[in-house]
Amino acid sequence: MRLFKKKKEGEELFEGQGSSVDSDTPVEEEPTVAGAAGPEGAEPEPDDEEAAAAPAPAHPGRGFFDLAPDEVAGYHAPATLMVPRRRIPWKPIAKVVGILAALGLVAALVVLLWPSPGGGLPDYVGKTVTEAMESARGLGYHPEVSRWEYSHKHSDGVVLEQSPAPGKGVAPGTQVALVVSKGARPEAEPTVTVDTGAANGSTPPVNPFAAKVVLIDPGHQSLPAENEWSDPDMTRRVPGEPSLRGISTGNLEDRVALDIATKLNTLLGKDGVTVVMTRDKGDIDLPETTRAEMANDSKANLFIRIHMAGSKDPMMSGVVTLYPAKTKYTKDFYEKSKAAALLIQQELVKATGATDYGVEDRHDHVAFNWSHVPVVESEVGYLTSPADDLSLDDDAYRWKVAQGLRNGVIKFLQSK
Repeated sequence: MRLFKKKKEGEELFEGQGSSVDSDTPVEEEPTVAGAAGPEGAEPEPDDEEAAAAPAPAHPGRGFFDLAPDEVAGYHAPATLMVPRRRIPWKPIAKVVGILAALGLVAALVVLLWPSPGGGLPDYVGKTVTEAMESARGLGYHPEVSRWEYSHKHSDGVVLEQSPAPGKGVAPGTQVALVVSKGARPEAEPTVTVDTGAANGSTPPVNPFAAKVVLIDPGHQSLPAENEWSDPDMTRRVPGEPSLRGISTGNLEDRVALDIATKLNTLLGKDGVTVVMTRDKGDIDLPETTRAEMANDSKANLFIRIHMAGSKDPMMSGVVTLYPAKTKYTKDFYEKSKAAALLIQQELVKATGATDYGVEDRHDHVAFNWSHVPVVESEVGYLTSPADDLSLDDDAYRWKVAQGLRNGVIKFLQSK
């Protein structure tokens, strides 16, 4: 419209000055350029292909400014193509996507649920727990020692039962529960008849540890730990610590600690020591204060806690044994606790060959402050260290750890 107004104004100006312009005066014509528009209102000639594709103009021979007002609405510029809008076929696309998703789901179910080759789950009964676990892991199963039982027929570490049963077709990733022997019950072991010396009035030999009680506490649990009071004076609330997880294996601290504690229970039981375990499973809610109360109630000669350590330095590996600092809560058993820590650390290093980080006293451990009996905490490796994590994943190494703890405990009991 602006161009239209300018044209009208130009025509009026020209008409107003028409009397002053000499009609005989020649008017210079502007040179035309090839390809440029012709006379005013004329359109450039289109190519043959464009002319064939372009729709016929509604008012041939006339431009937009030549139209009457009632003809403007129906005007179409020459060579203008109106491309129709194409609709996307969503329904067929959605159908194809749905079919592909269904096929993927079926394939995943086949992989997960297809029975394992080779006639099903092998028979692990009668094999050592190390052999059984290595075989099960190699086939893609998740073996786990569900419990340990006394057995008169099988020695330590021999599989007594398994679930699922041998020969059953199970999918990879299935958990395989093993019941493992911990040897003959100490009081039921066959005894050797010896000369007791009763004829000459001498005292027959007795078990030197018959009256000794050791409480073993496998650290942590699978359930979340709650906040607790740090000491009997309820000085402050201490948040519960979650289990560490092995940096290489992913093993949880509470499970590794329970396995070592069970092995230590077996070894001390053979020595004739009365053993009390704070827990024999992971899915339990057992606060630190309750664990200390169990040691107090059992009048334990030693309260030994089994844990793993953690560090921001993945190269840090080894063992350390903690004992309570001397405070008003621990002054009555501080000396005995320190003596036990020194003996256990020495034997633990000797049995495992691990780096010796010595012993440390701690004043902020809830179980230490609530205990009334000698107490130590052995941190038997760093789960943040790939080397220690892989060592603790080995059943034979865990037996070495248990043997070192046992030797230290026995030396402490003999020293009292």
